[in-house]
Amino acid sequence: MQPYHHWPSLKNITLEVKNGTRSARSQVERALSLAKQETLDSSISPTFIYLDVEGALAMADAIDAKIKRGEDCGNLCGIPFAVKDNIDWLGLVTTAGSPKAYSKKASKNAPVLQGLIDRGAIPIGKANMNEWAVGLTGENAHYGNIPNPHLEGCLSGGSSSGSARAVAIGIVPMALGSDTGGSIRMPAAWCGIVGLRPSSESFSLDGVVPRSRSLDAVGPLVNSLEDCDYFLGSAFTPKSSPLTPENIPKSIKIGWDPRLLEGIEAPVRKVFIQFMDNAQANPAVSFVEQTWPSFAAATDCAMTILQIEFLNDFKVLCGEVELFTEHLGKPVMKELRHSVSLEPEVLTKAYEQLLQFRQGMDNLLSSVDMLALPLTPCGPVEAAKLPGAAKPLRELSLAMGASGLPIIGMPIYSAKHGLGLTPPSLAGVQFVGQQFQEHKLIYMVKTYLDAPS
Repeated sequence: MQPYHHWPSLKNITLEVKNGTRSARSQVERALSLAKQETLDSSISPTFIYLDVEGALAMADAIDAKIKRGEDCGNLCGIPFAVKDNIDWLGLVTTAGSPKAYSKKASKNAPVLQGLIDRGAIPIGKANMNEWAVGLTGENAHYGNIPNPHLEGCLSGGSSSGSARAVAIGIVPMALGSDTGGSIRMPAAWCGIVGLRPSSESFSLDGVVPRSRSLDAVGPLVNSLEDCDYFLGSAFTPKSSPLTPENIPKSIKIGWDPRLLEGIEAPVRKVFIQFMDNAQANPAVSFVEQTWPSFAAATDCAMTILQIEFLNDFKVLCGEVELFTEHLGKPVMKELRHSVSLEPEVLTKAYEQLLQFRQGMDNLLSSVDMLALPLTPCGPVEAAKLPGAAKPLRELSLAMGASGLPIIGMPIYSAKHGLGLTPPSLAGVQFVGQQFQEHKLIYMVKTYLDAPS
């Protein structure tokens, strides 16, 4: 499916709004018009579960008025964006994709949302998601599944599924998502765009419905690496180190563990190896084989943590699990019932294992500039093959997310080398940087690797 609209870069939108070439209102009107094609009553996709037409237009008019008065309107001014439905938005209802179990009117904006508004960005609506952020597919038993924009019959990936599709299909130029076990990275890759999971503890997660308080992060879904860097600026991840002439790398060493290729489908493995060969054609790039800590063990401990933390928060937010048998989709109910069966002491052990894993991954980056690995073992899954097709999806993304390091997720795409948006390419790649080095990571991927920008 062709995008409805090709948006300029985030930087150019802002520059043109500020100099009067385009108005903030015109941008918001365009986004709202496109979004109305993909709402809950649409025959195309339930990408959006709610549009705030009046609020978005009022914000746009206020920005245009500020510009006419010669006032500063922020470095994202006039940019419309989508908000994942687990993020509180003043006056609107947050359902976390689970309207029958959780429906709360927000008394204030989540700080991560307010920060974007303070920079002049304009939220237009709440985006659909996997219920309670459980799963990596893009399915929702209440609102409907979000289809892949490129592959008919396939899903968009999740849990930030609506956010990713909204950007990929050209409704908005950026969106806000959340990532616990791959929920920004995976839909970004499957939809052919760029997603960033920032370093853990980058900012407050107040006002974000928790999936796992120890593992959650919030980040952008955008069209390009330049947009990703511009979205961050100096405000979104205030702990991130700025890129300066002194710390710009003149070459890069990329760590990887060949064992991680053993469990992925042959076409995906072939595309990843081709990506490495293409990258090393640049004399400034080299790959270094490493032995990484066990991803299987990290996945097990991360699953224990997120399942028990989710259960504890669900009880606080909603109540006892069995009261919601008729109100939750099967994946969520299945996980909560499993979580009830876990003994409390396993959580303490899992926290200890998580700390060890994070220390081990940090140590790997002491000898290389970044890490690279596949994102998913297969391309986008077909809706008709659920639930079985969803089982292997977390094997690479959950463990990597548990590291707490900044991670870019995107397709393995290269027009130069004939790697188009095919299922193996959309399976994606993860680029991992050092803690709080998001800008450096983006620079390295953009500059030294054959990635779309």
